[in-house]
Amino acid sequence: MTSREEHIDEFESVFRRSTREPFVYADVPIESVALVTDGSVEEAERARESLINFLPALPPVSSWRLITGADYSNVGQLLERIDSQQTDLVLTYRHLQEQSLVPQHSLGVYLDVLTQVMTIPVLVLPGTSARPASLAERVCNRVMVVTDHISGDNRLINYGARMCAAGGTVWLSHVEDDAVFSRYMAAIERIPEIESDRARDLIAAQLNKEASDFVETCIGVLKDKGPHVSFQSSVTRGHHLREYRQLIDNHDVDLIIANTSNEDQLAMHGMTYSLSVEMIDVAMLLL
Repeated sequence: MTSREEHIDEFESVFRRSTREPFVYADVPIESVALVTDGSVEEAERARESLINFLPALPPVSSWRLITGADYSNVGQLLERIDSQQTDLVLTYRHLQEQSLVPQHSLGVYLDVLTQVMTIPVLVLPGTSARPASLAERVCNRVMVVTDHISGDNRLINYGARMCAAGGTVWLSHVEDDAVFSRYMAAIERIPEIESDRARDLIAAQLNKEASDFVETCIGVLKDKGPHVSFQSSVTRGHHLREYRQLIDNHDVDLIIANTSNEDQLAMHGMTYSLSVEMIDVAMLLL
């Protein structure tokens, strides 16, 4: 056996040994909700009624808190308000207290900080604080979970199941980053002992298989134990933002769900940040 064949056999052996993390379904408790606006109490109350209609899967919520413009004047005060009571979910808008100047390609100072320092999920409502998009004609029955590493991400998937209205559809979508894949393959191609063409095919096939197998396992468990919604799989490789924009547009998605960061970083995940500043007409739950 040649040295190259031995190295390819090592690749295949590693892939065969790769452990499959089982999906564990768990109901997500959401009992206390805080709606953060920068307007009046009356405006916040109207927004709450609209959200109750948009999110029929949200009940039973035992506590709705309205945090309005008069309750805070800086990020520190807002964080104190939120932390003063048990909160399972924060709902808010982009560009709080920035009506006079709405910068492009940003979530606004308040939301940027909230998503970095809080562990509480934040549901970003469509539009901006100054120009909120109407939810009057929508019900959250088309939910898309988006990630570049879906295997083992039970929390993300369970939130997807939790937020979708009964009878709706949840897409479990995984897009392998083409740029990252190409960078790793460029490094492998510089190792003469490895047959790069075969390695490329093996790695691409294995990455696709791992994600697809995990999603199919999730769907099987969710159909048995989860809520009365449909689950669909979407596993592909390509440019993150372009692929997800196409998926979201094609399925007329009502709510996007994504992780804000990895365990070892504070700043928001690049893919999630790009989606959150580009897809401003779609509600987005940031975990």
